[in-house]
Amino acid sequence: MTFREKPITKLYAFALAAVFALVLAGCGGGGGSAAVEEEPPPMPEPPTAQEMCEGDGGRYNADGSCTSAEEVAAEMAEAEALSGAQEAAMAAYMAAMAAVSGAKDPVAMGNAQPYAAMAKEASDMAAAATTSEMAMEYQMKAEMYRDMAMEAAMDRGLGLTTLANKITNQSAIDNAELEGKTGDDVPDPVSNATRVGLELDTAAAAAPTVAATPEVPADTSVTPNTPLIPAVTNGTVDQGLAAGSEVSARVTHTSAGLVFNVRRGTANTDVMRGESPTSLTTRGGWMGAELVGSTANSAPGTIDGNMRYVNVYTDIQAPTQNYGAADATATDASIIGGVIVTGEVAGDGSKFAVTFNENPTDNNPPVAGQFQCSLASPGICSISVDESGKIVANTGYRFHRSTGTTKQDADYLAWGVWLTVPNAELVVAADGSLTNPADAGAFASGNDVFTVKAALKGTATYNGVATGLYSAGGMVEYFDADVTLNANFGGTVGADTGAVAGTPDDNLLGAVTGSVSNIMAGGMDVAGSLTLKKATIVDNTDDGGTADDGMDLGGFKAAVSGTLAGRAMTGNWGGQFYGPSSASGKAAETQYPTTAAGTFGASAPGNVNDPVRILGSFGAWKAE
Repeated sequence: MTFREKPITKLYAFALAAVFALVLAGCGGGGGSAAVEEEPPPMPEPPTAQEMCEGDGGRYNADGSCTSAEEVAAEMAEAEALSGAQEAAMAAYMAAMAAVSGAKDPVAMGNAQPYAAMAKEASDMAAAATTSEMAMEYQMKAEMYRDMAMEAAMDRGLGLTTLANKITNQSAIDNAELEGKTGDDVPDPVSNATRVGLELDTAAAAAPTVAATPEVPADTSVTPNTPLIPAVTNGTVDQGLAAGSEVSARVTHTSAGLVFNVRRGTANTDVMRGESPTSLTTRGGWMGAELVGSTANSAPGTIDGNMRYVNVYTDIQAPTQNYGAADATATDASIIGGVIVTGEVAGDGSKFAVTFNENPTDNNPPVAGQFQCSLASPGICSISVDESGKIVANTGYRFHRSTGTTKQDADYLAWGVWLTVPNAELVVAADGSLTNPADAGAFASGNDVFTVKAALKGTATYNGVATGLYSAGGMVEYFDADVTLNANFGGTVGADTGAVAGTPDDNLLGAVTGSVSNIMAGGMDVAGSLTLKKATIVDNTDDGGTADDGMDLGGFKAAVSGTLAGRAMTGNWGGQFYGPSSASGKAAETQYPTTAAGTFGASAPGNVNDPVRILGSFGAWKAE
């Protein structure tokens, strides 16, 4: 019998598949129910390039590149080094500027300024640098210029204080050291500062006096003394010569700049000008110079006697153009139309300089001159021009042709201090006196003395600058300071200086008070200030003075008090008003002096171990 395989039915095949599934799934207990298969978790996405870069501490860039952590650290270090070098360069520049502002004297300041400018240039280059290497290079330059500025600022530039602090026995000290001597065998240094300080003390204690016409302040610290005589010679405003031994200054303004000539005494044997005077500038912009001369020879640059230094300051202005009388043809009507004006036209009644072509068709060149108001009230005058410069309207203006000559400033001040020190070494007598002291003083004067009239009433404030010599701690320094004067014009202002005790002096013209503050000496601020106590302005009649004391011109004098460097100061001061005083009648009641100048001195008496002394002069302008 033949057997055949029986085909697998669909039902059978299904059963086999079910069994196979159960085997794969396994059987559960307690009835063996089947478990449902769970979906496997999705595979994690691979990290992006940014994640891989930042995960390693790097920085992912916009272009898809990665900067490694090491490179990032290097960049941060470079940026920090660049910033540090730039900040250090800026700090060096600021330190250089601080050195300039705190320089010992004006010459030291001028010497330090170029280095500060170079430090700024280096700082600017460091700020523009793109690498730390470049920035550090400019930082080093800025710091080098800072050091040079600081050294220059601390080196004395003025001969005045260099002379005042000179060690007179330096050669003896040097010789002793060359011989190998030490300790007590080496002489102690002997400085001019001792004799200069004592001279300042003497000057500060001197009783103030007032000079004859024209009034000028102090030859010594507090004495408005023998006058300087203003004169005009060949167009040059000259403050003249002083009688006796007082210092006087002549100042002219030339195309080459300021020219100073300082004399002491009536003879020409003491002209102090030098070949190349050192230029000076005070705070507030007063221009000046340091002059050097000899007490024995007047030849410029020749020093064969005791040396004398003079520091003088002025507010003289450059010469102005002289103008002739008004052109007869330049009337209101005739200059309207064809004329052409070249220059700034004021048109508000004030004067203005122009070039004026009265008739452009005659081929004549324009004429230099000035339009001036011809009417009693300048406010009535007016003038206007079109875009081409033609005058289209005019009321009251007349044209004054230039004469080709100039006129000097007729209202200016010249003030300062001077110092003479003998060449010989200081000699102190047994009683403490000096057998060869220094010779120091202050002077102040103006070219146009103001006559204070009884009709003048009201108050005025004057602000200015003071300079001079300050002695403390065994050193003599140049100082500058701010000065303020408060004038109360008119009447007796409660003063009791009349011939009859208890009776107010009807001849007083007012009083002046003031202060010297913000004193900086040798580049350092001096704590404290001085009070210029009430000084009466008298008219020389029944004021207890002599007939030639000059007080009728508006001079004033009084005591000084205050505290400097913790020491109580006493002394004296004197001054004078300056400026045009041509007003009369009602106008004299409101015409105030335009400027004031004077001198002052003070010291702390009895302080042998630590004396403080000051001697100076000042110039001040009326505040608007």
